[in-house]
Amino acid sequence: MNRVNIIREMLLWVESNLEHPLSLDSVTARVGYSKWHLQRLFRKHTGQRLGSYLRARRISAAAEEMCLTDYPIIYIARKYQFADQQTFSRTFKNHFGLPPGEYRNANSCSKKRLCPPLKLL
Repeated sequence: MNRVNIIREMLLWVESNLEHPLSLDSVTARVGYSKWHLQRLFRKHTGQRLGSYLRARRISAAAEEMCLTDYPIIYIARKYQFADQQTFSRTFKNHFGLPPGEYRNANSCSKKRLCPPLKLL
């Protein structure tokens, strides 16, 4: 399997596991490359850092769920593997510029700042 296919398969796996603990170590164990080699490959083929992509996908999935459901924020925070609501709120505000409650209440559910899943050609 060539390297692009390995990255493509890894991206599919990441998407299906956003609700599970995802660390660089767990992703590299799944792929079978060293952490450093996988990060270089990922950046070469996507232009993004792997860790940043994982965080952006997780917070984007949480934001989309906040807009589509009435689930409590703490439920969504835990679902997407944030340690607590404070960590989730801080990460969310840093990414979207608004705390989660304001984002949901202000009908700010736009595609702006969402990180869509990467698709390699």
